Amino acid sequence: MPRTRDTSAPPRSEAASGTERPRRRMSPAERREHLLGAALQLYGERAMDDVTIDDIVAEAGVSRALFYRYFSNLREVHVAALTTVVDGLIERIALPQEGDLITQLRLGLAEFVSSVEVFASSYTALLRSGSTIATSETETLIDKVRNHVVEIVRQRVGIDDPAPLLLLTLRGWVALVETTCVTWLQTHNPPREVFEDWLTDQLITMISTTASHDPVVAEQIAPLLREIG
Repeated sequence: MPRTRDTSAPPRSEAASGTERPRRRMSPAERREHLLGAALQLYGERAMDDVTIDDIVAEAGVSRALFYRYFSNLREVHVAALTTVVDGLIERIALPQEGDLITQLRLGLAEFVSSVEVFASSYTALLRSGSTIATSETETLIDKVRNHVVEIVRQRVGIDDPAPLLLLTLRGWVALVETTCVTWLQTHNPPREVFEDWLTDQLITMISTTASHDPVVAEQIAPLLREIG
């Protein structure tokens, strides 16, 4: 992620040479985004729990007083920054319109993994159990991503009102994707393509197993099973 710098602070070389360029004052919205960008930059370099207000203002090149104009405390900036991450993930996560279901799932998972890699440190912090930043707000953010993934899979499968056990299966698969992605980001082992294929196969296996336990689910996913052969 590119390093964001405060455009109101001149480069040292210009200040030293006396050729300082005219400063452009940021709007309140721009300043807030600038602070969030600085926070996200730091989250990409270290654990979120290790980032302090002093770290953020130093990265942004501003004072603590200015920080407190936009955020009341560290938790507030954490949640705002994670909201940016979640919105970015949701914007990028989608199934392609072309190809059979397996192809669409694999391409969709590839995009999800790419998105997670972009926000690796923040994504890990968002899901880390027992994190000091864990709150009802962060849980809501996590659920926002989970619900989005479940919804796009449900729409592709073509089931308007999934049986409770099928919905539980879809949410269980999303949880599997989340937890294994966090582990995979640390090692990148197995190779990414193998990892994505494995996640795809897990969904099909889980849905098929659920169908063997629930005749309603079996009826709902019959067209899906015929499609994938």
